[in-house]
Amino acid sequence: MAITARALDIPTAEGALNAHLYAPAAAPERAPAVLVLMDAPGVRPALHGMAARIAASGYRALLPNLYWRAAREVGFDRAAFSREGDPERERIFNLARGYGHAQFRTDLPAMLDALGASAAQPAAAVGYCMSGRFALQALAEQPDRVIAAASFYGTRMVTEAADSPHLWIPRIARGEAYLCFAEQDPYVPAGIPPQVEAAVARSGLRHRIEHYPGTHHGFAQPDSGGFDPVAAERHWAALFDLLGRLPR
Repeated sequence: MAITARALDIPTAEGALNAHLYAPAAAPERAPAVLVLMDAPGVRPALHGMAARIAASGYRALLPNLYWRAAREVGFDRAAFSREGDPERERIFNLARGYGHAQFRTDLPAMLDALGASAAQPAAAVGYCMSGRFALQALAEQPDRVIAAASFYGTRMVTEAADSPHLWIPRIARGEAYLCFAEQDPYVPAGIPPQVEAAVARSGLRHRIEHYPGTHHGFAQPDSGGFDPVAAERHWAALFDLLGRLPR
């Protein structure tokens, strides 16, 4: 399917959030909306490709730069990021540590406005790594405009903080969620998924939670050291299954 792509500056109370909007070339206003939330390394060619694939499957996909307060462009160096102790690795992690639930709460309504998400045409949110929890937060905090969420190897789902996701997920009253975890993931310790699963089970969500055997963190991103093409295609199948239930 032919698609269009354009850069946006989305106005917020704190400044302009830069993003890219991918959509089918034919009747984009009728395409269901998907908020594509980046992993810690930020917006880069691999994520542009993933958003484009979503659009080519018939969806309007917004890829926002969540680090917009600190940098319009991250300039990610994959090789350097993979090396323990490299300054590039610490730079990326500092950016990730500077973006949390409070910032996402401020940005979310503006991003949904840019997507055209409404009660009549609600959106889905999909998040990877650090944004797995933000996809669920979108569902929790904007239930009239977000009705589905997918979290792939989401991090910081169980913390000591008062706003830890495992504490508020049980209060989500409706919607649908898909969550999956990698088998070997240093960013998601083995004891975390069961706590997340228990929290989801106490919610009002329709849900499916899966563990992908033999996989590592980042298996869905083609530029990740943990990329697994078979698992990545399984992730796409699960995501499009979820998106296929969005209202049209």
